[in-house]
Amino acid sequence: MISLPDLQVLEITGADALSFAQAQFSSDVRGLANGAWQWSTWLSPQGRVRAFFQLLRDHDQHLRLLLRGGDAEMLRVALAPYVLRAKVALRVSAARVRGSNKPAASVLELPGSPPRWLIIEDTASDGEESPGARECWRLADIRAGLPVLAENLHEQLLPQWLGLDRLGAISVSRGCYPGQEVMSRLHFKGGNKRSLYRLELTGALAAGTALGTSGDAASGLIVMSARREDDRAEALACLADTAADVPLRAAVPGMGEIAVLERFT
Repeated sequence: MISLPDLQVLEITGADALSFAQAQFSSDVRGLANGAWQWSTWLSPQGRVRAFFQLLRDHDQHLRLLLRGGDAEMLRVALAPYVLRAKVALRVSAARVRGSNKPAASVLELPGSPPRWLIIEDTASDGEESPGARECWRLADIRAGLPVLAENLHEQLLPQWLGLDRLGAISVSRGCYPGQEVMSRLHFKGGNKRSLYRLELTGALAAGTALGTSGDAASGLIVMSARREDDRAEALACLADTAADVPLRAAVPGMGEIAVLERFT
């Protein structure tokens, strides 16, 4: 198993846990069965992603958010003002998240090939801690189109730019939540012009690195990247759809050719 310290857990408990989550998050929490999970987000009023996570419903009064990047304590503090009089407690969990290539008890199966699972452990256990193993896991996330969001991307990107609508993280058929009006407008009237793409690079680039074309210096940005065994790299990037078929460049000296491998739709 591989230790995944970037994936932190926030718990929401109490009699009003479900109604609180339903009012704040972009998925249909009330439609989630006990013991099941779904992709979800917390959006700004402008529809930008504040947090991306897997939402687990243990039972009616206990939810867990498995964050895909970001700091669980910062998210707890940001959510706290919205609790008001609700019977809700927000707590950062001490649980650790590990990745496995073999199924086990209490796991979350990830999409993509080869099969992978996430395991939430209340107590620490032995696992592969090497940076190389984590890099391989990160590369598998990239190939499956599953972003992990760095702090500098906080409230910068629409869910559609990250392919989160394809994962079912956005509902436009339920009640209001922050950013819901923007999501409905994009869904019913269109207008989104950026998507999530997988790129091949000569080297890894930091999250937020700008990408451009010969005629546009702001065609997109890097979301995450990882090195391959051949010392080249792959990345997820938010990219203008008009830039996918023309030569791309990065705002980094010495960065060579950038190739678009696929679009996640």
